[in-house]
Amino acid sequence: ACQFTQDYMAHMKSLAKELGLKGRHLFHPVRLALTGEMSGQDVTKQMSLLALATKADSVIDPQYVVDMETRMTRLEAFCESIPDEYRAPRTVVKKESESVVGPTAAATTATTVESPGTDSSTVDPKDAYTGPPISALDIRVGRVMKVWEHPEADKLYCEEIDVGEDEPRQIASGLRPHLQPEDIDGRLVLVLCNLKERKLVGFASHGMVLCASNADHSEVRLVNPPVDARIGERVSIPDFDFTSEEGAPFAENKVGKKKIVEQLAPYLVTNRYGVPEFLGRPFVTSAGVCTTSIPDGTVS
Repeated sequence: ACQFTQDYMAHMKSLAKELGLKGRHLFHPVRLALTGEMSGQDVTKQMSLLALATKADSVIDPQYVVDMETRMTRLEAFCESIPDEYRAPRTVVKKESESVVGPTAAATTATTVESPGTDSSTVDPKDAYTGPPISALDIRVGRVMKVWEHPEADKLYCEEIDVGEDEPRQIASGLRPHLQPEDIDGRLVLVLCNLKERKLVGFASHGMVLCASNADHSEVRLVNPPVDARIGERVSIPDFDFTSEEGAPFAENKVGKKKIVEQLAPYLVTNRYGVPEFLGRPFVTSAGVCTTSIPDGTVS
């Protein structure tokens, strides 16, 4: 085994004891930080494979490999960018036991433990938001089964996309100026499904493939679900209700009539790391967080 894998295992044992954490609560964040994935081989095996791939006599072209030292440098830079309010533990409220006998029994008090570095003036954008619920949108994981150029529109691709229904959706996307067919064919994508079918230059399109773009829209790229995401799975946003009846997506007619997409659009962005977000919260599936290659962009 590589020395750093042994060091890693020893460090994780020490960290688990210090933090009082174990299992997925400890290892999933570490896996995500080191590999960018929420599932896969054991982290130590991945580290060993990385060490083999970066050897001088490796059969893998080094330009396609990010070595461990570079990964650690990037990880440290990311950690340093995290605002103080997210570094500190959450505020804990403690109460003295009400079963205490004697004078202290009637003097039960609550003590608030303030987290160092916590800024009480920090405003959650969700608190000030007054628009339609993000759960109004039915965004699902799909796989592009077929893609071809629209015969009468220079900017359009026509696609057949499996979104977990009986038949693939037919969708037209204005991606020809930005992507090649091979960039789309066979890919996992996010599809906004509860849009009314409409004709685009004669092609009946039922849905929209979500993409991220930079400020001047000169770069447009697909939003990527995790590689293990399930076809047809609905994408959700942390801290918002997607499971109850109130969290059900709006009907297609209501989405169009109430201009739901237009109202939500200004809040669908990517952060500095290219993660698609709504009010500072990422697009997620059961397999993990969605990603893009466009930082500080918009999602549409």
